[in-house]
Amino acid sequence: MVRVYRSDLGFGQGTDGQNYYEVTPERALELEAAGYSTNPNDADAGRSAPGGSIYTGTDTADAYAESSGGTSTSGYQKGLEKANALYSFLPPALLDTFAQSWAKYGDANIAMGAVRKSSVWKQEFGYLQRADGTLIMSEIDALATKATYKSTLAEVGITDFKEFEKQFEQLIATEVSGLEFQQRIDTVYSGVVNQIPEVEKLFRDKYGITLDQPTIFGALINPDIQDKVLTGDIQTLQLQAEASSRGFSTTFSRFDELRKLGLTQQSASSLYESAGDIMQSAKGVGRTLDIETLEQAAIGDIESKKQIEKSAREAMSESSFIAGSRKKGDRITGLTTS
Repeated sequence: MVRVYRSDLGFGQGTDGQNYYEVTPERALELEAAGYSTNPNDADAGRSAPGGSIYTGTDTADAYAESSGGTSTSGYQKGLEKANALYSFLPPALLDTFAQSWAKYGDANIAMGAVRKSSVWKQEFGYLQRADGTLIMSEIDALATKATYKSTLAEVGITDFKEFEKQFEQLIATEVSGLEFQQRIDTVYSGVVNQIPEVEKLFRDKYGITLDQPTIFGALINPDIQDKVLTGDIQTLQLQAEASSRGFSTTFSRFDELRKLGLTQQSASSLYESAGDIMQSAKGVGRTLDIETLEQAAIGDIESKKQIEKSAREAMSESSFIAGSRKKGDRITGLTTS
């Protein structure tokens, strides 16, 4: 602290009739410019003695109240005006904290620092503070990001956000931007909702969703569902849906394996669409082809492809043989019967 002297103040005087008060170095520079002195040897100041008031502003009664540890009425009102001008979005209790601090220090940055140390701020905005004390974003940016989240959810039918407030805070705490959240929702819309019905059914089963369709998107607010896992799960469910919609079903892990081996939704659609006919055709020539063989062929397994090709040739040969025989009066020739 710096002692600032001036001999013409009418209160807070020391025993020798002189006055001093203590301020920060920054404030001392401002007061020097206004005619105050930080040098007790100045002729205008004389020598100060212990007992002078600790004084923080002008030579008014309000300023003396501040110097005694109180807060001036006019200083508080000015602080409240400044708080409403800069931070009108804050709750009233935080505006009050700002105003009191501004009245004491006359500095908006210090006042905001006091606000962020308060228990009310920690309750309202504590999720913005990293472990090292820095902020992820400002309070107004956090509110704007929440508004973006809400707008995105409103587009897919969610209009009641009361249950999502804590999840919004968790998303901000993990630094998920409004754009990233929009991309998550778009991923699910295109990958689940805008697909054959079986995809949505399997997605519900996978995540235990039993309510209306918007809750599918609400599930994405859960920070435990990471983007890469989510995208992979949806692609796997799409393969599973292509199979189940045509009567073929196995475990999620099997379809996940096929996805990782390169099976795409387009290939899966073609595979399961024709699988029944291929298996029936093979059966007609005494061969057995199971769905696993067809799946392996679809992801490039050479041996599986050879089995299918051989079965197809035999079926074709059989078909040609029968067709040729029918041309000869429906009599099958060239066979030995007992």
